[in-house]
Amino acid sequence: MNYEQTVAFVRDFFDSHDAIDYRHPFRKRFEHCLRCAIWAERIAQAEGVDIELVKISALFHDIGQAVSPREGHGDRGAAICEEYLTSIGYDEIRRSRIAYIVRNHSQHSQPATSREEEVVRDSDLLDEVGAITILWDVMACARDEDPSYRKARDRIDSGLTRLKIELSGHLSTTTARKFAESRLLLVENFIRNLDYELGMRENI
Repeated sequence: MNYEQTVAFVRDFFDSHDAIDYRHPFRKRFEHCLRCAIWAERIAQAEGVDIELVKISALFHDIGQAVSPREGHGDRGAAICEEYLTSIGYDEIRRSRIAYIVRNHSQHSQPATSREEEVVRDSDLLDEVGAITILWDVMACARDEDPSYRKARDRIDSGLTRLKIELSGHLSTTTARKFAESRLLLVENFIRNLDYELGMRENI
């Protein structure tokens, strides 16, 4: 299939349907989907999982939020994905597998039914962990009343604690756990360096 054409479809769908009320307008759902597809490819390569299948699933996983921002976005996304894949003559069996993953990608209380589903779930959890965590918190803090370096630092620190809890026990693949460990360490090192520069600690 033509992956770039599929990316363009997802981008255009968000542009024309996006009903999400973003708390932080710099966070774009299409860009999240695109990054998740990149994470899915990285994990799939290391885990020996079907790369095309997980990239397409990750790319479509949140498209349902464009028309159903809260409940049911998995079902809506699966329907949109399946309709698109049918329109381009994509293999029926693979199409059904992708639609299933899109439909169930956020059902973390239920075990995944395939390694591809594990990869897509892990890619969703990994996005915005690491350097983007820092960027997100700094940009969000700058929009608050009376922003400061210290407020941004505290926001990053509390966000790191939250991420550790969210990721603990929820990542299925060895590769995703390694990625998460390195991304969280990056944030921890940033906070230590920032504390040193702000005079909050004597050494790094």
